[in-house]
Amino acid sequence: MSELHRSRPPMPHLSRRTMLRGMAMGAGAAALAACGGATASPSATAAPTAAPSATPGSSAPPATATPTAEPTPVPSPEGELFVYNWASYIGEDTIKKFSDTYGIKVTYDFFDTVDTMLAKISTGNSGYDVTFPTSINVPGLAQKSLIQPLDLGQIPNLSNLGAEWQDPLYDPGNANSVPYMWWTTGVAYDTAKVANALDSWDALWDPQYSGKLAMLDDYREVFSAALFKLGFDINTTDDGQLDQALALLQQQKPLLRMYSTDDIGVLSTGDAWIMHAWGADVYQVQEERDTVTYYLPKEGGVRGSDTMVLLAGAQHPVAAHLFINFMLDAQVAADNTNFIGYMGPNEAAKQFIDPAILEDPTVNPDKATIDSLTEILDLGEDEVKYQDRWKTLRAGA
Repeated sequence: MSELHRSRPPMPHLSRRTMLRGMAMGAGAAALAACGGATASPSATAAPTAAPSATPGSSAPPATATPTAEPTPVPSPEGELFVYNWASYIGEDTIKKFSDTYGIKVTYDFFDTVDTMLAKISTGNSGYDVTFPTSINVPGLAQKSLIQPLDLGQIPNLSNLGAEWQDPLYDPGNANSVPYMWWTTGVAYDTAKVANALDSWDALWDPQYSGKLAMLDDYREVFSAALFKLGFDINTTDDGQLDQALALLQQQKPLLRMYSTDDIGVLSTGDAWIMHAWGADVYQVQEERDTVTYYLPKEGGVRGSDTMVLLAGAQHPVAAHLFINFMLDAQVAADNTNFIGYMGPNEAAKQFIDPAILEDPTVNPDKATIDSLTEILDLGEDEVKYQDRWKTLRAGA
């Protein structure tokens, strides 16, 4: 499994899938309790009774169950749920609404990097029911049996997903995951500081901006920028191509002010004039610094997504399915997008999303642009080729 690769900075500046204005949260973790209700157990299913056989030699048919129009009973959800998500990566009132609606007590804890999350769940007994890995992590998590297949019959709101999200390459048929939010990766720059219009990855190697350039502290994203610039596949495992990418990044390193997980903070304060960035984070920056703009370079850009999964050791699987289904409700999904500024894959939610978000190509590029983007893939054992070269690049940083 790819030990990827997403990271979040501490508050108050929250990078990628986090709100600049933030939620009223403490550092670490917080528990949000639902109102009332005793813990309910999943309803037991009665064992079927065998129908009596016809008497040998008799022409009478065997007895059959009496047909009924009643639907199969839905299991009762448990009274608790434990959720592990990125900080500030959900609507302001979403957890409370879920708790109030279903009477389920939710403990909602936060992680700041994907490595922290993966380490926590890798034991198989983290105590959490639902977590939010990046799509690239899903195949490895399934292969290692750290997540369990979803019962899609308990998630009818899957029908709200756009067609392109109902059978993703990383998880055919959404067997093990449900998409949550998606993003693009490109370049942001401050038009008040940079006079020329930019359109290429070359800007991040321009020596005239030495000391005012920044890259994301994310090894696959950083290598993707170099590989795009070189015209190579960003998922290459060719050692020669990766060595060329490393050499290009080593040329760039002396020009950089920093590698950072906090693109919002860096761009908002003006610490960098040109920065490798996530599009939806730039959307948030523009609330404070409207001179910052964003583009997807002509050589290519990244499209990525986060997912919701059911952990293998989940003690509250019915409540977990109910929560995932709730998150796919059109209004709930729109509330999440409107608060955090990231587009979700929920087609039905678009009618409730702020038009300013829908109309902003930084957050919601058109289909032709989306189709031109490339997803970072799980490379399995070959992931180490990137990790080792990243260590070489960052040595002494």
